[in-house]
Amino acid sequence: MPFDPTKPANNSPISSAELRSQLTSLKAEIDDRVTGNNLIDYVGDNTPAPVGAVAPLALIASNPPTQTQLQQVIDKLNELIDGLKR
Repeated sequence: MPFDPTKPANNSPISSAELRSQLTSLKAEIDDRVTGNNLIDYVGDNTPAPVGAVAPLALIASNPPTQTQLQQVIDKLNELIDGLKR
């Protein structure tokens, strides 16, 4: 039974079942509330990583670039894409 703020009515006799139901409903609402830590975890898990967290690529490419140099660029690009997907 969901919480009903109109119960108990003013000047009505006390019913333990009704009060128990109201208190149980309130506790369920309190338990379902998002806490600050839940919110921080949710935001951290569902927003992109800061682009500033990706270190610059210290690479001087030769002409033509070698396979190793190209792989370093691909790896850095994948690191950036993975951070932005988070």
